[in-house]
Amino acid sequence: MTEQREDRRISRRTIAKGAAWAIPAVPLVVATPAYASSGGGPTGVFIDACKQPGASCRNDFGFIKGYTFTFSITNPTAETIYIYPTINNVDNPDSANPADRLNPLFSLVSNPAKNFSYETARKFVGGAIGVPLQPAEPILPGQTIQIIINAGVNGNSSNISGAGSVYIAYGHTPVIGADRDHPYVPVPPANPAGEGWLRIPIAFASTPPCGTDCAPGGDTSETGP
Repeated sequence: MTEQREDRRISRRTIAKGAAWAIPAVPLVVATPAYASSGGGPTGVFIDACKQPGASCRNDFGFIKGYTFTFSITNPTAETIYIYPTINNVDNPDSANPADRLNPLFSLVSNPAKNFSYETARKFVGGAIGVPLQPAEPILPGQTIQIIINAGVNGNSSNISGAGSVYIAYGHTPVIGADRDHPYVPVPPANPAGEGWLRIPIAFASTPPCGTDCAPGGDTSETGP
């Protein structure tokens, strides 16, 4: 009789242990698809940097006197990704939070030292400057796009060298700030970048003048004002 009672106690403990392990398994199974559905983020590569010495590129493309940086951005996932190159979401009527500022951020150390601030961004297609990026620019699954970003530095565009990072906000919805998988924290600069931010490392030995067409790869004999 004693052995039978002992067997029953062991059996109950075993059942209880099995139930305890089973409880947390339910939310894990439910939560996983929510994260997996986003498919991850984009990848980016720095291509080139040049200086915008005059005002002609402002008239044609909105580039202020300063610098432009060219990047290649790829969507390696099965979901459409949106990048948000807008100086203020108030420009985007579909924004979930118009007060958010998800414009590209610069974290660069240059020689001579400069403070870089985002101005505008355009597509870069076939070696030519294209149309302005949309406030939520789509990148289709497997697609690669090239973009050119203009950065101002208090009206100065001397030849410089530099290294650091540029951070570009992204998500999986055209409504900026509405992607619950990407809360855009921690605020850049950070290494690694917070969720919802694409970090692209940058390093350049000089910033020759941009070409007469305002694109990178210009004649190095150009000096500009």
